[in-house]
Amino acid sequence: TWIERFRNAKLIDNQAVWCDYLSKKQIDLIGKLKDLAQINSYLKENFDLMQESDSLQASFSSSEWAMIELFLSEEEPLLNFINSLKLAWIENIEDRYPILRSVSSLKMNQLENDLQDSVQKKQTLSEEILLLKLRELTYQNLEKNRLQNTITYRDLKHQVSKKRKLWSVRKLIAEYSEEMFKLVPCWLASPETVSAIFPLEPNFDLVIFDEASQCFAEQGIPALYRGKQVVIAGDSKQLQPNDLYRVRFENEADDNPELEVDSLLNLACQYLPQTQLRGHYRSKSLDLIDFSNHYFYKNTLSLLPNFQEINLRNPAIQFLKVAGVWEKSTNQIEAEKVIELVRYINQTVPEKSIGIITFNFKQQGLIQDLLEVTNVGKVLSLADVEKINHEQAIFVKNIENVQGDERDIIIFSIGYAPDAKGKMVMQFGSLNGQGGENRLNVAITRAREKIYIISSILPNQLRVEEAQNEGPRLLKNYLEYALNVSEGNFKPQVYRSEGYQTDWLLKEQILKNNNNYIKELPFADITVKNLENYESLILTDDDLYFQHLSPKETFAYIPAGLRAKGWKFERIFSRNFWKKPTNQK
Repeated sequence: TWIERFRNAKLIDNQAVWCDYLSKKQIDLIGKLKDLAQINSYLKENFDLMQESDSLQASFSSSEWAMIELFLSEEEPLLNFINSLKLAWIENIEDRYPILRSVSSLKMNQLENDLQDSVQKKQTLSEEILLLKLRELTYQNLEKNRLQNTITYRDLKHQVSKKRKLWSVRKLIAEYSEEMFKLVPCWLASPETVSAIFPLEPNFDLVIFDEASQCFAEQGIPALYRGKQVVIAGDSKQLQPNDLYRVRFENEADDNPELEVDSLLNLACQYLPQTQLRGHYRSKSLDLIDFSNHYFYKNTLSLLPNFQEINLRNPAIQFLKVAGVWEKSTNQIEAEKVIELVRYINQTVPEKSIGIITFNFKQQGLIQDLLEVTNVGKVLSLADVEKINHEQAIFVKNIENVQGDERDIIIFSIGYAPDAKGKMVMQFGSLNGQGGENRLNVAITRAREKIYIISSILPNQLRVEEAQNEGPRLLKNYLEYALNVSEGNFKPQVYRSEGYQTDWLLKEQILKNNNNYIKELPFADITVKNLENYESLILTDDDLYFQHLSPKETFAYIPAGLRAKGWKFERIFSRNFWKKPTNQK
């Protein structure tokens, strides 16, 4: 229409004036807007930005303008600009720390090899060095009489050699503590024994508590006073102190947070710095520890399996379904299946040690009796503890007292089953109590090589929705997991990169150009596969690299561990990759 023509003509006339104030691109952008209201709105919103852009443009020199025009003429100017910033940042960092340039030279390999050789030599010599220092301590500052006879240990020798009027250990240590600690500088004792035999003085340089999650705080505190430094080791995801047969004094009037904790570990966590040990060294297969790692430790544990074994793809958990019946809190058919399995293991792999774990005391007793009657294996009883090598014995325990044990092969007798009338009663004993999930965690992490689960029920038969605590629900989850592993459906969980822009990571760039490179195993950035078989690993300096506790772990312990397990590996640093001409823009 003539009105639209008039508006267009007027707009063209105005653009001649706009050229004094706006660039051609800005005028073209405004020209694309449909009406005057939209133009006004755009100018009100962006005028300050446009004004600042004009001021910046006016400040550019001719050489800067030449660079900008060259930059804008490229196909992806923004990506190239960001890449230039990265390169400039790298150059600045390397100017400040020139040693960073060594990663792309032979010097880095030489330093890594020297560190590994030094660590290996120290490990070889450490026992000799320790014994040498102990001998030096023993013969240091010896006292002699005028006849040059040594009298330092004379009275102590007399007391430990006499046949009557024997002193108690507590009195002996109190009288000859200096000489005793020179001769025996390291002692292994329970907290109760420490309180009974050692004076309440800081005679030790270091006190170490193991399994502190099972130690009552009031029992551990007296031992703390015997040392100048203390290390408290324990796992809050394992068994807590059990006061079933103990009398503890509790004053309900005291409202003190320190008195509200049970274990020494929980008390120490309130005051001392904490460090999590991430390496898991018991289980030889990923599928043995993956469930606990996921449900209890939030995927923070690391495990390095053997290269040959992981390529065999034999499930480390075998689920055996039997038609058992629950009667008088026992399952006879499962117990007989356990005996049959023990006999089979002894015949096929007699060198392997065996442990049997049940979920209640009566099933434990039934299996123990059957083992003794059938004589299929050497059973570890309380009377034989001091006579038998633990590794040669078959232990039979329930989930209440299995912490601290380990065997090559673990056999579970789940026990729970329908009764003779086909009725299934959901009673899980201590597993359903508070902390029952910790008992399960302890039980399922005892095996080094293999787990056999003998069960009369399938996971879907467990009705645990109304369970008060987490134990029964995790038992159902574990049985589902074990069944999947037994059927060959286990897949390792890849290490998850968090807190990083993942597309910037070196491993993501390497994966783009190699079809045989994948992210599959949690202990390496990239796995190299040939069809279905693993071939080697690629280690980068991405986020997994920075998770290591120290350079010694990165460049000495991890390479040594990989070689010990039979893995081939290659290390690629970011500088090696980005400095390639094909990758540099």
